[in-house]
Amino acid sequence: MKKVLKAILGIIGICYLVVVITVTACLLCYNKYKVTEMFGYSFVIIDDNSDMYQEGDLVLFQKNELKDIRRTDEIFFYEVKNGVASIRYGTITEIVPVSTEESTFTINDNHDISSESLIGKTETAKVYPKIGKVLAILESRFGFLLLVILPTLVLFLYELYRVIIEIKTPIEEDEE
Repeated sequence: MKKVLKAILGIIGICYLVVVITVTACLLCYNKYKVTEMFGYSFVIIDDNSDMYQEGDLVLFQKNELKDIRRTDEIFFYEVKNGVASIRYGTITEIVPVSTEESTFTINDNHDISSESLIGKTETAKVYPKIGKVLAILESRFGFLLLVILPTLVLFLYELYRVIIEIKTPIEEDEE
């Protein structure tokens, strides 16, 4: 029975460690818009319902090459207004090349963005329903505090307690 309990606790511990490492890696890979960019993908958490996505979906966008972007493509892009970054999506209506590595896109006939603001095309995106809510909670300040900081503090205090007890316990000498 003790072996089974130890095995179950070991599996739970390994799963916890994987989640902690994954969340920490996601937080360390934030870009300047506070979106995780890892392994060539942008991890976008949808925060409102639309015709394509539901609130709480996690959408992984792979960065597209400029040569792969065409008129009528639906894209997600970063938009900064008054110093506040947000994620929007729209349809490309015009592409104006600036250089071989830069273009300007006109979105919905009324909004110009740089190709640096491009996140990715919707047709190549991978959608994971409701996973975005979980990731948003885990990446939040309180989620990280409850998931990583508090358990680490408890383990540290427990180890400190065990060391103090060990120091205070008298050493028994073997009598031969």
